[in-house]
Amino acid sequence: MIEFNKVTTRGGDRGESGLYNGERRSKHDMLFEALGDVDELTASLGVVRAELGELHAGDSIFEAQQVLFKIGAQVATPSGDPLYKKIRKVEPSDIETIELHLKRLLDRTEIGRQFITPGEQRRSALIDVARTVCRRAERSIVRCVRERRMSNLAESQNYLNRLSDYLFVLARASEQEKLS
Repeated sequence: MIEFNKVTTRGGDRGESGLYNGERRSKHDMLFEALGDVDELTASLGVVRAELGELHAGDSIFEAQQVLFKIGAQVATPSGDPLYKKIRKVEPSDIETIELHLKRLLDRTEIGRQFITPGEQRRSALIDVARTVCRRAERSIVRCVRERRMSNLAESQNYLNRLSDYLFVLARASEQEKLS
């Protein structure tokens, strides 16, 4: 059984939470909104991965979840803090990897010119939900970059943009039964 104090610290009862370096901020700070959006995206992708099961696309979703942990660490750690040097960061190779997955999927998937109404099948609808959560996470990161001048999140912003494109195409591939 888990001890109560390992799950509940009561530290947030005053409407504050801590960054990775221990700095306390209001829970409505844009950094925590961005972290929440990235966390929700990670969970949404978990639903997609569970739905995909043994399909090859599930591997790329798992990879994306691992990159999202990097994004969360970068958001939660002030770039001037000594801890920032120690965390794993989003790299150009992460973007290249999702772009490669996207290209491979596009090579075998038809993308029409009309708007898509999600819900053709359960699997594609779940992917579309994850895509919309991804777009929200991207907007949150863009806000941090622009309003807080957190240029260290530029690669994260780019990654989320590509990930949402990948999820759009993945949903269409799912509808066309072109996942493997």
